[in-house]
Amino acid sequence: MIELTASSGMRGETGLRIDRKPDFFKLLGMRGATNVFVALDNETIIGSLCVSLQQVYLGGQIYPLQYIGDFKVAEPFRNKGIGLQLCNQLADYVVHIGADLAFLNVSKGNAKPFSFFKDRPGIPDFENIGVFNIHQFIGKKKKAYLPQYKIELMPVTDDLIKFLNARYSKYEMGPVITKKKLQGTINFVIQHKKEIIAAMCLADTMSAKQNVVTTLSWKMKVLLKCINIFKVVSGFSKMPLVNEPVQMIYIKYLAVNNNEKQQIKLLINHARNIVYEKAYSFVSLGIHEKDPLNSCFVGLVKLTFKSVGMLLSIKDNKDLIEKVKQGVPFEDYSLV
Repeated sequence: MIELTASSGMRGETGLRIDRKPDFFKLLGMRGATNVFVALDNETIIGSLCVSLQQVYLGGQIYPLQYIGDFKVAEPFRNKGIGLQLCNQLADYVVHIGADLAFLNVSKGNAKPFSFFKDRPGIPDFENIGVFNIHQFIGKKKKAYLPQYKIELMPVTDDLIKFLNARYSKYEMGPVITKKKLQGTINFVIQHKKEIIAAMCLADTMSAKQNVVTTLSWKMKVLLKCINIFKVVSGFSKMPLVNEPVQMIYIKYLAVNNNEKQQIKLLINHARNIVYEKAYSFVSLGIHEKDPLNSCFVGLVKLTFKSVGMLLSIKDNKDLIEKVKQGVPFEDYSLV
């Protein structure tokens, strides 16, 4: 599975390959209970498709969601119907267990995967729920500071879980946050009168997955090269090269009362400084194009990549799909 993943990638405006060394299944365990479908040529795995069960909020209520990922077919075996067979197996499985909502996302500009999921007998097509912005904030040497706010480390507590769930229950497909979801995260909070008013949970998933950029536009190549040339003067982190793992940390959760911009920028800049100190390149945050957090990032040095979210109700529950479309969807990109 590791070899198959390394030989595959996501095409789009920016080419990306996600390696899974040393244990392909570690990331799946973080996503949730997962089934893996594989295609074999004798004893060699030549294709894969995974589906993970997650509990998410929809309209403030908890629903099960099937997250579809790791859809890959080895290059020499493409255009031979193998991808379609894998999708058929997946369809049979989710119908058999009585599942309803299923979600997948792909790099913007890569429409190929959608063709495998279209026009299936008895199952509606996936619907586009919009674009997610994956902001890559560049590491920064200068420490973040605002005298009126104090950033504190916090262990996983019931108060932190309650605060995060109050925030993410307002998203469509927002995660139901538990102690297990926060396992391994580093949590920072801002408090007022001993109550949490802002929280940021950082996740370092380099031990489970490594993002490798395979292609870049010439403009992006020039930009990254310029940042590296002037990084000592600018105080920014070293930028990655094509075909090298991108050293990064994820902002898994970011919750701030009333989306207070000063607190949001303070927390993100705090994460940027941590990235710089670790000699990483980026701290990453993936949010939907409709998320009001987007307006808080003016002036922060970042690169932004885009992916498209696709949602399906196997039982053709149009009301649920419409709720997601009308609201602000969420996806945890530390697990993609």
